[in-house]
Amino acid sequence: MSELLRDAHAVLFPVLETLEFNDPIRRFLDHGGKSLLFGETGEEYVTGRMSDARLARETPDAWHRAIESATARAGKLILAADADIAAVHRLQGVAAPLPAREAAQRLSPAELEQVCFEAARGVVAAGINLVLSPTADVLTGRNAWLEGRTLADDAQTAARMVRSYVRAAHRAGLRTTLKHFPEHPVLQGHLSQDDATVALSLDELRAQWAAFEAGIDEGVSAVMMGPARFDALVPATAGSLSRELIGILRGDLKFGGLVMTCDLDHRSTLGDRSLADTAIAALVAGADLLLLSPKAVPHLAEVARAIVAAVESGVLDRARLDAATHAVRKLAG
Repeated sequence: MSELLRDAHAVLFPVLETLEFNDPIRRFLDHGGKSLLFGETGEEYVTGRMSDARLARETPDAWHRAIESATARAGKLILAADADIAAVHRLQGVAAPLPAREAAQRLSPAELEQVCFEAARGVVAAGINLVLSPTADVLTGRNAWLEGRTLADDAQTAARMVRSYVRAAHRAGLRTTLKHFPEHPVLQGHLSQDDATVALSLDELRAQWAAFEAGIDEGVSAVMMGPARFDALVPATAGSLSRELIGILRGDLKFGGLVMTCDLDHRSTLGDRSLADTAIAALVAGADLLLLSPKAVPHLAEVARAIVAAVESGVLDRARLDAATHAVRKLAG
């Protein structure tokens, strides 16, 4: 296998709904894949609670077996899961619980840090080294996707809570991810069904960035770009595919870590492109790691081959792919 094809696999970030690896995931790991996201079912995502069957099945030993199996095939990996205060805690039942939104808001910064530290220690003990948390979005209006799933309704409270979370996780040896830049204070439409858009100016978005600034100041390892289209951009573009927004993140906010996309097959991100063309567009825009939902996992090899073809044809600069793979492998360790 060529080094270019291994590099193309390295920038893909597939989601597993269970701890079992299917054939596409095994081939992905064998062919240079460096990242796995242990996700949840749609119902678990909506309710924020792992199913009783999962809680009974996914013991600490089961987590350890899965992690050992993955690293035996592929060496050091980014092994990720959600661990959200107000939404999904994927390691529920294995790690210590995280507080509910309102309870977390009532805690002092030191108290919240200690609670998050206890949860983070359990996440690390299970074998996870990166959480796709905390959420830095602050809602100012209607947003069916994130309603009830953010830390607070004002930017300063959210920033304080982000600092406590990130400090706690890092103290436990767990890397963190801010999501979803440039945030979604309001959202027209629903991501699972519609072409969802954020109809705010860049200045209106900037006014809510205190939590992102706090997390970056605390040294978060990754930032996840948003899946919706932003009308502030010309033409309106999904956050995950926006060179301008990634440039603002790198330049104005001085973020030097790994930039990941949200699920590339969200309707607002995919648009009328193929999955492979969307992946290439994200890399061209400056993303390093491309999140692919369970529905997209059967197409991992196809997307990797398309990335190779894009480099060979000059559509994607090899230096851009090199930078992305370097960021991924650096975070993997």
